[in-house]
Amino acid sequence: MKAFTFTVALFMGVLSVSLAQRETSLRVIDALRDLHPAYKQLRDVVVQAVAGAKLNSSEVIFKFNIDIASRKESFMQTAIKTEANVLRQVNGQSINIDTSCLGFLRQSVDVNMNLAGVSFTNCLNNVDASLASEITRVYAELQVNETSFVNLSVYDVFRGQNVFVNPQTIVDRLVEKLSSLQQAPTELTEELALLVEAFEGRLGEVRAAYTSCLTMNDQLLQTTLGTVLTQLQQICLGSLLPAASTSEPTEETEQTEQTEQTEQTEATEETESTEPASEPAPEIPTETEVPPTEVAEPEPPTPGVVYRNAL
Repeated sequence: MKAFTFTVALFMGVLSVSLAQRETSLRVIDALRDLHPAYKQLRDVVVQAVAGAKLNSSEVIFKFNIDIASRKESFMQTAIKTEANVLRQVNGQSINIDTSCLGFLRQSVDVNMNLAGVSFTNCLNNVDASLASEITRVYAELQVNETSFVNLSVYDVFRGQNVFVNPQTIVDRLVEKLSSLQQAPTELTEELALLVEAFEGRLGEVRAAYTSCLTMNDQLLQTTLGTVLTQLQQICLGSLLPAASTSEPTEETEQTEQTEQTEQTEATEETESTEPASEPAPEIPTETEVPPTEVAEPEPPTPGVVYRNAL
């Protein structure tokens, strides 16, 4: 009888422990459900953070391209101005200078300008290749960081565990996982900002290399065009013209002149309106009046004189 009672008591004890463990096992599902919203929130934050970093990198690329275009324009304007000055010297020579020699100089200027265009294009091709490489790199880095957070495993806490044997261990791991998910976005934002900052720094190096390339080729162009002026004097036996005047009317000067002309016109109109109207000039007759011819009267006869006609 005592053995039976002991067996029943043991069975009831084991049953109570089993039921308690089953309740803990069910708590695993509750903890897992608490984890899903945090995981979704993490994914949303990560996607938005990466998208923001990509937008920032796009702004960096935009500013870089604007700066590259400005630098290219500046060097092109310098080259065109130098060419114009050299051609002014060549075209301004007297008629005594050999025209065929001057023609060779013009051809030399044109050829050197074309070669400068090739060198400028080579510089830009280097920029294009470097920019494409840096963009690929930064987007790959952003993608890796995004994947490292978005592809976090939720169910790795179940590995090597049994939900019915040790459910509390699983619950503890899920709680720890939840805490790590809530702290991840802050770290991600800092990492993405550093990646974009490093990308901008590397583009600065590309820009510096482009400027150096343009400068070197511009110096070469200036040297070759300077040689044309030397050839003009030593081979074509020409002479350099004085420097051209660079004074040009500014916009303010033109506006001032227009204002003065307008004021003078208004003053003239006011003067004409205040003067009295002048009398009309007399009409010039179209026909000339001829004065009447006077008839000469005969003189009275002299006494004592006999006229032959009276006889």
